[in-house]
Amino acid sequence: MAKRALKILGGGVAIAVLALGIGWFSRNAILESALEGAIQDTTGVSTDVEGLNFQPFAGDLTIKAITLKNPQGFSTPHLVKVQNLDLDFQLSNLWQDQVELEALTVNGLDLKVEQQIPDNNLVKVVDTLQEKEQPESSGNEKVVKIGRLSIRNIKASIKVNAIIDLEENLDIDDIELTDVTSKNAEGKLSVAIANAVTTALLEKIPQDGLPINIDGDNPLKDLPIDDIPIDIEGLIP
Repeated sequence: MAKRALKILGGGVAIAVLALGIGWFSRNAILESALEGAIQDTTGVSTDVEGLNFQPFAGDLTIKAITLKNPQGFSTPHLVKVQNLDLDFQLSNLWQDQVELEALTVNGLDLKVEQQIPDNNLVKVVDTLQEKEQPESSGNEKVVKIGRLSIRNIKASIKVNAIIDLEENLDIDDIELTDVTSKNAEGKLSVAIANAVTTALLEKIPQDGLPINIDGDNPLKDLPIDDIPIDIEGLIP
Protein backbone atom coordinates (compact mmCIF):
# COMPACT_ATOMS: atom_id res chain seq x y z
CA MET A 1 0.00 0.00 0.00
CA ALA A 2 2.76 2.44 0.95
CA LYS A 3 4.80 1.49 -2.10
CA ARG A 4 1.82 2.21 -4.33
CA ALA A 5 1.21 5.55 -2.60
CA LEU A 6 4.79 6.65 -3.18
CA LYS A 7 4.55 5.80 -6.86
CA ILE A 8 1.32 7.81 -7.12
CA LEU A 9 2.95 10.77 -5.35
CA GLY A 10 6.02 10.65 -7.56
CA GLY A 11 3.83 10.36 -10.63
CA GLY A 12 1.74 13.27 -9.42
CA VAL A 13 4.79 15.52 -9.24
CA ALA A 14 5.76 14.47 -12.76
CA ILE A 15 2.23 15.21 -13.99
CA ALA A 16 2.47 18.63 -12.39
CA VAL A 17 5.63 19.42 -14.33
CA LEU A 18 3.91 18.42 -17.59
CA ALA A 19 0.91 20.52 -16.62
CA LEU A 20 3.11 23.61 -16.71
CA GLY A 21 3.11 23.36 -20.48
CA ILE A 22 -0.70 23.31 -20.54
CA GLY A 23 -1.34 26.38 -18.47
CA TRP A 24 0.51 28.00 -15.57
CA PHE A 25 -2.52 29.40 -13.79
CA SER A 26 -4.56 26.21 -14.07
CA ARG A 27 -1.76 23.83 -13.02
CA ASN A 28 -3.03 23.33 -9.46
CA ALA A 29 -6.55 22.38 -10.57
CA ILE A 30 -5.13 20.03 -13.21
CA LEU A 31 -2.89 18.29 -10.69
CA GLU A 32 -5.69 18.03 -8.10
CA SER A 33 -7.92 16.29 -10.62
CA ALA A 34 -5.11 13.99 -11.83
CA LEU A 35 -4.14 13.03 -8.27
CA GLU A 36 -7.76 12.34 -7.27
CA GLY A 37 -8.19 10.10 -10.31
CA ALA A 38 -4.93 8.22 -9.73
CA ILE A 39 -5.69 7.51 -6.05
CA GLN A 40 -9.28 6.51 -6.77
CA ASP A 41 -8.21 4.16 -9.58
CA THR A 42 -5.72 2.35 -7.35
CA THR A 43 -7.72 2.23 -4.10
CA GLY A 44 -11.21 1.76 -5.50
CA VAL A 45 -12.69 4.45 -3.21
CA SER A 46 -13.78 8.02 -3.89
CA THR A 47 -11.03 10.55 -3.13
CA ASP A 48 -11.00 14.31 -2.56
CA VAL A 49 -7.85 16.46 -2.87
CA GLU A 50 -8.16 19.99 -1.50
CA GLY A 51 -5.94 23.06 -1.47
CA LEU A 52 -3.10 21.81 -3.68
CA ASN A 53 -0.39 24.38 -4.35
CA PHE A 54 2.53 23.39 -6.60
CA GLN A 55 5.58 25.67 -6.79
CA PRO A 56 8.08 23.79 -8.99
CA PHE A 57 10.85 26.39 -9.07
CA ALA A 58 10.67 26.79 -5.28
CA GLY A 59 10.76 23.00 -4.93
CA ASP A 60 7.56 22.82 -2.89
CA LEU A 61 4.20 21.08 -3.14
CA THR A 62 1.58 21.50 -0.42
CA ILE A 63 -1.84 19.91 -0.06
CA LYS A 64 -4.39 21.02 2.51
CA ALA A 65 -6.18 17.68 2.67
CA ILE A 66 -6.45 14.28 0.96
CA THR A 67 -9.53 12.29 1.95
CA LEU A 68 -10.08 8.64 1.07
CA LYS A 69 -13.75 7.83 1.51
CA ASN A 70 -15.03 4.46 2.69
CA PRO A 71 -15.83 1.45 0.54
CA GLN A 72 -19.57 0.95 0.08
CA GLY A 73 -21.40 -0.29 3.15
CA PHE A 74 -19.33 1.41 5.89
CA SER A 75 -20.56 4.24 8.11
CA THR A 76 -17.49 6.18 9.30
CA PRO A 77 -17.00 9.61 7.65
CA HIS A 78 -13.88 8.39 5.83
CA LEU A 79 -11.16 5.76 5.90
CA VAL A 80 -8.11 8.03 5.85
CA LYS A 81 -7.74 11.81 5.93
CA VAL A 82 -4.29 13.33 5.45
CA GLN A 83 -3.93 17.01 6.34
CA ASN A 84 -1.25 19.61 5.67
CA LEU A 85 1.01 17.58 3.40
CA ASP A 86 4.26 19.35 2.48
CA LEU A 87 6.68 17.93 -0.09
CA ASP A 88 10.17 19.44 -0.58
CA PHE A 89 12.24 18.62 -3.66
CA GLN A 90 14.78 19.89 -6.16
CA LEU A 91 13.25 20.32 -9.62
CA SER A 92 16.34 18.92 -11.38
CA ASN A 93 16.09 15.67 -9.38
CA LEU A 94 12.68 14.83 -10.86
CA TRP A 95 14.28 13.84 -14.17
CA GLN A 96 16.71 11.33 -12.68
CA ASP A 97 16.23 7.55 -12.81
CA GLN A 98 15.89 7.75 -9.03
CA VAL A 99 13.53 10.60 -8.17
CA GLU A 100 15.00 12.27 -5.08
CA LEU A 101 12.52 14.03 -2.79
CA GLU A 102 14.12 15.84 0.14
CA ALA A 103 11.31 15.57 2.68
CA LEU A 104 7.64 14.68 3.00
CA THR A 105 5.84 16.00 6.08
CA VAL A 106 2.27 15.17 7.05
CA ASN A 107 0.96 17.22 9.97
CA GLY A 108 -2.32 15.47 10.69
CA LEU A 109 -3.48 11.95 9.82
CA ASP A 110 -6.87 10.55 10.79
CA LEU A 111 -7.45 6.81 10.30
CA LYS A 112 -10.91 5.34 10.95
CA VAL A 113 -10.95 1.55 10.90
CA GLU A 114 -14.39 -0.06 10.92
CA GLN A 115 -14.94 -3.75 11.51
CA GLN A 116 -18.19 -5.36 10.49
CA ILE A 117 -19.00 -9.05 10.20
CA PRO A 118 -17.19 -10.17 8.11
CA ASP A 119 -15.89 -6.99 6.41
CA ASN A 120 -13.23 -4.44 7.37
CA ASN A 121 -12.93 -1.14 5.47
CA LEU A 122 -9.12 -0.98 5.65
CA VAL A 123 -8.68 -4.59 4.56
CA LYS A 124 -11.00 -4.02 1.58
CA VAL A 125 -8.86 -1.15 0.31
CA VAL A 126 -5.61 -3.04 0.92
CA ASP A 127 -7.02 -6.02 -1.01
CA THR A 128 -7.88 -3.71 -3.93
CA LEU A 129 -4.36 -2.26 -3.91
CA GLN A 130 -2.82 -5.72 -3.94
CA GLU A 131 -5.03 -6.83 -6.82
CA LYS A 132 -3.93 -3.83 -8.89
CA GLU A 133 -0.26 -4.02 -7.87
CA GLN A 134 1.87 -4.62 -10.97
CA PRO A 135 4.62 -7.27 -10.84
CA GLU A 136 8.16 -5.98 -10.42
CA SER A 137 9.64 -5.19 -13.82
CA SER A 138 13.23 -5.82 -14.81
CA GLY A 139 13.35 -2.62 -16.84
CA ASN A 140 14.51 0.85 -15.89
CA GLU A 141 11.59 1.66 -13.60
CA LYS A 142 11.95 4.95 -11.76
CA VAL A 143 12.53 4.68 -8.02
CA VAL A 144 11.11 7.37 -5.74
CA LYS A 145 13.22 8.14 -2.67
CA ILE A 146 12.31 10.41 0.25
CA GLY A 147 15.17 11.54 2.46
CA ARG A 148 12.93 12.18 5.47
CA LEU A 149 9.32 11.15 6.03
CA SER A 150 7.49 12.66 9.00
CA ILE A 151 3.91 11.88 10.05
CA ARG A 152 2.72 13.92 13.02
CA ASN A 153 -0.50 14.41 14.96
CA ILE A 154 -1.80 10.94 14.18
CA LYS A 155 -5.21 9.86 15.39
CA ALA A 156 -6.94 6.55 14.86
CA SER A 157 -10.29 5.14 15.80
CA ILE A 158 -11.34 1.51 15.76
CA LYS A 159 -15.07 0.89 15.43
CA VAL A 160 -16.57 -2.58 15.75
CA ASN A 161 -20.14 -3.17 14.59
CA ALA A 162 -20.95 -6.63 15.86
CA ILE A 163 -23.06 -8.16 18.62
CA ILE A 164 -21.65 -5.48 20.94
CA ASP A 165 -20.83 -2.12 19.34
CA LEU A 166 -17.45 -0.72 20.36
CA GLU A 167 -15.48 2.38 19.38
CA GLU A 168 -12.03 3.26 20.71
CA ASN A 169 -10.08 6.46 19.94
CA LEU A 170 -6.29 6.34 19.94
CA ASP A 171 -3.59 9.01 19.97
CA ILE A 172 -0.62 7.64 18.03
CA ASP A 173 3.01 8.69 18.48
CA ASP A 174 4.66 10.63 15.66
CA ILE A 175 6.46 8.61 12.98
CA GLU A 176 9.87 9.71 11.67
CA LEU A 177 11.59 7.68 8.95
CA THR A 178 14.64 8.27 6.74
CA ASP A 179 15.67 6.96 3.31
CA VAL A 180 12.21 5.75 2.37
CA THR A 181 11.92 4.46 -1.20
CA SER A 182 9.17 3.02 -3.36
CA LYS A 183 10.87 -0.35 -2.81
CA ASN A 184 11.09 -0.35 0.99
CA ALA A 185 8.25 2.02 1.97
CA GLU A 186 5.66 -0.69 2.55
CA GLY A 187 7.85 -2.57 5.01
CA LYS A 188 9.11 0.49 6.88
CA LEU A 189 5.69 2.11 7.25
CA SER A 190 3.91 -1.13 8.15
CA VAL A 191 6.31 -1.79 11.02
CA ALA A 192 6.25 1.83 12.23
CA ILE A 193 2.45 2.09 12.17
CA ALA A 194 1.94 -1.37 13.72
CA ASN A 195 4.28 -0.51 16.61
CA ALA A 196 2.66 2.90 17.14
CA VAL A 197 -0.90 1.52 17.13
CA THR A 198 0.04 -1.41 19.40
CA THR A 199 1.69 0.97 21.87
CA ALA A 200 -1.42 3.19 21.91
CA LEU A 201 -3.70 0.21 22.50
CA LEU A 202 -1.56 -1.14 25.34
CA GLU A 203 -1.54 2.25 27.05
CA LYS A 204 -5.31 1.90 27.47
CA ILE A 205 -4.98 -1.48 29.20
CA PRO A 206 -4.22 -1.41 32.96
CA GLN A 207 -1.03 -3.45 33.24
CA ASP A 208 -1.94 -4.54 36.77
CA GLY A 209 -4.45 -6.88 35.19
CA LEU A 210 -2.00 -8.40 32.71
CA PRO A 211 -0.06 -11.63 33.33
CA ILE A 212 3.09 -9.96 31.96
CA ASN A 213 4.71 -6.56 32.28
CA ILE A 214 4.98 -4.74 28.97
CA ASP A 215 7.57 -2.03 28.51
CA GLY A 216 10.17 -0.93 26.00
CA ASP A 217 10.02 0.86 22.66
CA ASN A 218 8.61 -2.10 20.74
CA PRO A 219 5.76 -3.77 22.67
CA LEU A 220 5.56 -6.59 20.13
CA LYS A 221 8.95 -7.88 21.30
CA ASP A 222 7.68 -8.15 24.90
CA LEU A 223 4.67 -10.26 24.07
CA PRO A 224 4.92 -14.09 24.24
CA ILE A 225 4.09 -14.32 20.51
CA ASP A 226 5.34 -17.93 20.24
CA ASP A 227 2.64 -19.02 22.70
CA ILE A 228 -0.22 -17.31 20.85
CA PRO A 229 -2.15 -19.71 18.56
CA ILE A 230 -2.55 -17.11 15.79
CA ASP A 231 -0.15 -15.44 13.37
CA ILE A 232 0.28 -11.90 14.73
CA GLU A 233 2.41 -10.74 11.80
CA GLY A 234 -0.20 -12.05 9.38
CA LEU A 235 -2.75 -9.63 10.83
CA ILE A 236 -0.68 -6.63 9.69
CA PRO A 237 -1.44 -5.69 6.04
